[in-house]
Amino acid sequence: DARRSAMNRLAEGLAHRGPDGKGYYADALVGLVHTRLSIIDLSVHGNQPLYNEDRTLVLVCNGEIYNYKTLRRELTARNHHFASNSDCEVILHLYEEYHDEPHKLLGKLTGMFAFALWDIKKKKLLIARDRIGIKPLYYSNKDGNFLFASEVKAIATSGISKTTLDFTSIYEYFLFASIPAPNTFYNEIKCLEPGCFLTVEGTKVAIERYWDIPDDKRRKINENEIQEEFETLLSGIVKDHLVADVPVGAFLSAGVDSSLITSIAAEHHPGIHSFTASFPGEPEDEGIIAAQTAAKLKTTHVAFELTNNFFDDFNVQFHDIDQPFAVTSSLALGRISKIAHRNVKVVLSGDGGDELFGGYNRHEFPKIPDALKYIPPALRNSILGIGAKLTSKKSLEALRQNLKITPAQLFHKRIAVTSLAEASSMLASSINKEIDTERFLNRLTSLFNSRDGSDRLNQVLYVDVKTTLVDEMLTKCDRMTMINGIEGRVPFLDHRLVEFAFSLPAELKRKNGVGKLMPRRFLAKRLGNELAYKVKTGFNSPLKQWLEKDKKTNEFVKNNFEEAEKISFLDKQQLKSSLTSPKGIEPLSVFAVVCLNNFIKNLD
Repeated sequence: DARRSAMNRLAEGLAHRGPDGKGYYADALVGLVHTRLSIIDLSVHGNQPLYNEDRTLVLVCNGEIYNYKTLRRELTARNHHFASNSDCEVILHLYEEYHDEPHKLLGKLTGMFAFALWDIKKKKLLIARDRIGIKPLYYSNKDGNFLFASEVKAIATSGISKTTLDFTSIYEYFLFASIPAPNTFYNEIKCLEPGCFLTVEGTKVAIERYWDIPDDKRRKINENEIQEEFETLLSGIVKDHLVADVPVGAFLSAGVDSSLITSIAAEHHPGIHSFTASFPGEPEDEGIIAAQTAAKLKTTHVAFELTNNFFDDFNVQFHDIDQPFAVTSSLALGRISKIAHRNVKVVLSGDGGDELFGGYNRHEFPKIPDALKYIPPALRNSILGIGAKLTSKKSLEALRQNLKITPAQLFHKRIAVTSLAEASSMLASSINKEIDTERFLNRLTSLFNSRDGSDRLNQVLYVDVKTTLVDEMLTKCDRMTMINGIEGRVPFLDHRLVEFAFSLPAELKRKNGVGKLMPRRFLAKRLGNELAYKVKTGFNSPLKQWLEKDKKTNEFVKNNFEEAEKISFLDKQQLKSSLTSPKGIEPLSVFAVVCLNNFIKNLD
């Protein structure tokens, strides 16, 4: 049976996400597959697919519903009967209550999730993704077959649907180190966007949005009260995120966000495990500060130190990556996830703090000199242009360009890891003709336009949460934890905190070049000013230094570049010249070639 073998291939393709078991459901119209990472209700009752009482509804779900106990009590009071202690089972009973109103059902859930629910009587499939996009969900609708999965590669290798490469996505991959949603490596596979659900009835496929980041601002602001509200809210959310029937730990860097999350978690779980990636002797090393924080919090601390071969364990960590992904810190995250797996099955991460509270330099805007503030923009551009020509001052021309650029163009420029020219130089000239270089810029422009009334900082944070947060940070956190058999949780991105953060004006988040004011104040109370107001280093990896000095790192790169010459859509000359003169190519482009080559190799 072709469908059964396709379901088996899907299960094999997702086995690395769920090593604890697999389950199937099939009828004449639908086949559902689930691979399990057991976190809540470890018994056989928690195995999926899950069913309602009369087995007319079938559910497969990835993720966690943090408010499931409250929902369960409410549903039990309304005569619903539960067959397990699984957090996901509440979705089935909520559907019984709100089967014609998916918005209401999804609005009740607090958590991270991607699920599919098949209504056998109505012959209707509902698939949905959490509000922020913490959990991934992809689909393909072609040749009368509708397929969906947690990862792109599982759909592409299922054998059901034919796929062709999306060359614009490959160009964007070289430009940003990841492929921006809703597109993927393949033309036929798309990503269901965060805060959306999709229904399939017969041949009719419809997508609707059930949630977006609200744009309503508070009228009266008492800074101390707001700070108190933030602290209470975050503390409660971290407590909720510790719910599990397995051991829980925390990723701990030298940064504000992970230090804050770990310090709250350590109150509820004294001696909680904390994990750090360390590069001794490098400017990016966070090991010493993280160890000092761990000692203050009395956590059970484990550090992974890497002293040679940047690509150590790369083949293991990236073997099952679901589409090309080249964010360098993902390799370090994979390694500490592997170590974390020896001690815990759930890890809290600090992701999201920067995007909610303006923590990155890209959240700073070009300053308009006082002398130019009251001059209309068009006239300002001419004055600066004339001034730049008369004085030959580069600073005036740079200021003119920065003030002329649209918010979308500025954001695009800031998140690119390499130049437009270098990204296209990696691709064969025949391919470059097929690339839509404006595609992602157009998406950014429409996102900026949709928040035209917001203050400038909240506008850029909205776009950040919709794009780089999901495409890079959350993809990295989900893939590298799941590949290593642990679940990554992100308390900052609980929708209650996201809604709270976006109700605040810019001045409560970022002032005088310093972002994340509220998290910093909270951390200062708990662990002192020095850590709270430390200059941000980011979770980076010292690839540049190691390409210059480490033999094993260079050998690994050389082998991958030589193999990559066989990839038809890459420019062979560019690969050859990059190898002879590594200084001519960005380290991030080097990593992108290695990751792409590895992906193509493992497709077989």
